[in-house]
Amino acid sequence: MPPTAEAPNPLVLIAASLLRVPARRLRALALGDDAALRDWIANESATRLAEARRDARASFARLEALGARVIPLGDAEYPAGLRDLSDPPPFLFAIGTLPARGFRAGTAIVGSRDASEEGRAFAYELAQRVPGPIVSGLALGIDAAAHDGALAAGAPTIAYVGNGLGATYPPEHRELAERIVAGGGAILTEYLPDEPVTRWSLVRRDRLQAAHVASVVLVESEASGGAMHTVAAAKKLERITFACEPRAGACDVGNRVAIDGGAYPLSWNTSSAARALCAPPSRTPHRNGES
Repeated sequence: MPPTAEAPNPLVLIAASLLRVPARRLRALALGDDAALRDWIANESATRLAEARRDARASFARLEALGARVIPLGDAEYPAGLRDLSDPPPFLFAIGTLPARGFRAGTAIVGSRDASEEGRAFAYELAQRVPGPIVSGLALGIDAAAHDGALAAGAPTIAYVGNGLGATYPPEHRELAERIVAGGGAILTEYLPDEPVTRWSLVRRDRLQAAHVASVVLVESEASGGAMHTVAAAKKLERITFACEPRAGACDVGNRVAIDGGAYPLSWNTSSAARALCAPPSRTPHRNGES
């Protein structure tokens, strides 16, 4: 899906989303083809169209008040790696700066919200040593440590969130989100302004973290942890995936699952881990007889 020369009107994109235009048609619209939209709304009532226009203007005004913008799928600023998805967001809402680092650039560092002290320290230190931007999800635990580590190193970091801009989740990370933007990074979402987070929206945002980057690092996670969705998406997208070596008695059973599924084992020594990330293998190995 190459970028198009003419970007669609953001108000039209938002209104189409409010009208529940199917994602396939929204993607066509975001790439500059409005025929699919015209066909869809032909049978919409005048009342519904007026409501969508009104609500779209309100959403756009809210974005402007937040200092945010709409990035359509066909825009040059749209993260290139997301186009590898079978269901790339037709558009993103963004606040802050997207570092221009080329195709599939950066490192996603993810893991448990209930991370150990060692896990948080590892994520913090690794984020200062590996190719950026550092991508994570603004959550408690490993995510916050990765964002903080990048900021401490003066490097940009990007947070994909499962809520609309203006509705920080978790609420206690509002200040962290502000520091990410002030530090030259960005907050990105596919949800309309002020939309609350849901379990499903968090799962959906995990695929965006994996798609954005060249490499994914799982620091520690339970087998059922949310970070495992990022690992699964990375495998599907053939991103190079690492998982810290499981430790006896630690809550990182998910790491063993990830390694058995093809992730490269990563040393808990941050110097060794950083070297592996800075000179990654060409592809993720296969396990259990896969070829």
